[in-house]
Amino acid sequence: MTIQELGNINKKADRWVINYKSSLGNKVYIDFTYLPNKWFKQTHKEIFIECLTIGKIEFTTIYTYHNKLKRFFEFIYEYGINLNTFADFTYQHAQMYIGYLKQQGLSKSTMGGDISALKWIVLHGQNFEYDGFPLEQVFDGDEYRAVRVEDALKTKYIPDEVMDQIKIALRTEKNVMLKSIIEIGMDTGLRLGEVLDLKSGCLTEDFLGKPVLHVFSKKNNTERYIPVTRKVKRAINTLEKISEEARNALDTKYLTVYWMKRGRPKRYDRMVQANFRSLLRRFVKRHKITDTNQKPYCLKFHGFRHTLGTEMINKGMGLTEIANYLGHESLHSTSGYVKVKNPIIQKEYKKLGFVGKIVKGISEKSLDYNVDEKTLKVAALPDGACSQPINNKGNICVNYNMCIICPKFITTPDHLPVHKDHLNRLQADKEMYMKSEYIGTFEHLNTIESTLKEIVQRLEEKQYD
Repeated sequence: MTIQELGNINKKADRWVINYKSSLGNKVYIDFTYLPNKWFKQTHKEIFIECLTIGKIEFTTIYTYHNKLKRFFEFIYEYGINLNTFADFTYQHAQMYIGYLKQQGLSKSTMGGDISALKWIVLHGQNFEYDGFPLEQVFDGDEYRAVRVEDALKTKYIPDEVMDQIKIALRTEKNVMLKSIIEIGMDTGLRLGEVLDLKSGCLTEDFLGKPVLHVFSKKNNTERYIPVTRKVKRAINTLEKISEEARNALDTKYLTVYWMKRGRPKRYDRMVQANFRSLLRRFVKRHKITDTNQKPYCLKFHGFRHTLGTEMINKGMGLTEIANYLGHESLHSTSGYVKVKNPIIQKEYKKLGFVGKIVKGISEKSLDYNVDEKTLKVAALPDGACSQPINNKGNICVNYNMCIICPKFITTPDHLPVHKDHLNRLQADKEMYMKSEYIGTFEHLNTIESTLKEIVQRLEEKQYD
């Protein structure tokens, strides 16, 4: 979206209609009427426009965040919380909202999106020093862990038996465009929006003559070139061929335009995400693709992305290499794949044992940088210390179950009683421990237990690094 297009918006209106062509359609309707007062409406509009002007966040992401904020204000109204501005919003309110989301029967990914929307608006206001925003931090960094969003990756990974059914179904699928898009997604892990935004000429060759695909991501306004398989090359060539008539009629380069087989004269349109998802559901039903319970499998296009990322991890590719291929902005998203269907790496990780450090005492010498006494206190944890708290933007991990399996973790003999108590609580009632600590898998629990055992043993034997 250009600054000129933004200038055409009537900023005083509480309902905007924006002409914006994307895989979501040609127009976007933005409603500010749900906001409780004049301050919220004016501020949200200013931040909405500022984010678009800066261009750091893609338009559809801001649009999604704006809509998801409705649930937060429903929560505020239902609980009778009086917010004149966000300056009245506190850490306690944030924790209450997380509890509210968990009571609504929402999926983990939906709850994660709702939290992201709230953090987006509050943190933007704080970072750019808007009036009416909290002066203190209201998020502690554990919001996503509280709703166990990362464990949702397990449900997004497509099991081998389902992938086999999909491959068999593609052999007889008659909708050529649908088949080609699925094949591209399976072999490249592209986001659905990225596939629908592919243009004529996007496929080139490297100096060895191997196919390379040019991908543009509106999610983070980046582009990348990725090597692709021959199957993807055939799928791209197929889209080039079947979309040619529609591209000429619409004067566009998008490969996912098609002839709508109804009405005269001929009508053409561009495939949008909603239409594709409908086709994907019918694809599952038509080919009777089922889960282990013989029920129709809930196939999501994004599942191909998570599946490919996991397989790359299993094949020994590095996180940075995978992040570059998939277009991740940070390694945080990529590292999530390590936890899914990764028995080989899990076994190798267990061989490493405790990956942190055990020292006689925590001081500046045991940390990775020079700090004053105040910062040294910031690095303190209940069972040790973090060697690099500054590198984490000051957000110290205070959860036992993450710190002890982190290379930045340091502990001392003084913390031996804490580790013993931790281990005893875990072993006393594992199921209760998993619930209370938001642990979703026994693999994670077993890793924590084995690590604690090694820490206790080394501390008792005074084995220092």
